[in-house]
Amino acid sequence: MKMDRRALLKLQRAKAVWRSFQPESTLSVGRIRTDAFTFTSKQPLGAGVQVGCDVTGFTVGDASCSLAVRMALYDERVGTLRSTAVGADETALAFLSFDVLAASSMMNGEEMPDYPVMHSKGSAAEFAPLVDDYSRRMDRIWKFMGGWSVPGLERLAIWAIRNREQGGTMWTGLGLVCAAFVYGERELAHAVLDECRSEWERRVRLEPRELVFQIHDKVRGDIERLLEAMRARAVH
Repeated sequence: MKMDRRALLKLQRAKAVWRSFQPESTLSVGRIRTDAFTFTSKQPLGAGVQVGCDVTGFTVGDASCSLAVRMALYDERVGTLRSTAVGADETALAFLSFDVLAASSMMNGEEMPDYPVMHSKGSAAEFAPLVDDYSRRMDRIWKFMGGWSVPGLERLAIWAIRNREQGGTMWTGLGLVCAAFVYGERELAHAVLDECRSEWERRVRLEPRELVFQIHDKVRGDIERLLEAMRARAVH
């Protein structure tokens, strides 16, 4: 398939602008679709701990485009516990992600605004204010948590878990449970685990079909292994 050179140029310009605001980050190659482009930005905070941003530009109507950013948190300690539960290596995966616009607005006590828009043929100079706004929002989020650091990430993770409905937090398997447990919030970990169990029991009632039964059995087994691992860690 022949790649649209204009779309490739737009992706390259977007990455260059992003890097100018986030110089310490490393960027993925990125992907191009008919109506959108996306790339990932990652920044290490400590051994086995890093923060990532999934940056997506997408078309809005015929003449406009917009930008959405989701922040993702990675921690090998959380991934190790989750890997024990699911029986596969998930140490390199994010354990949660959240919408930057939703989270920053919530922290500021504001309603979430619409995603920022610019002309679809706009230049890098027009794209820069959108990235600047997201960068400022991310800086405020981390300042609220005490700075770009491993302890800051732990506090941010707990905040995102506690505000998972309003803050645009994406559920990533049992990642939220593992994070809460690893970061010392065991009561919260069990509350989220109960929520996960209840949600799957509800789904089985609403969708009584073979595939749902199979997934539910897998999740139930994962939960039992996770509880066993949590009990073993609690002893030490």
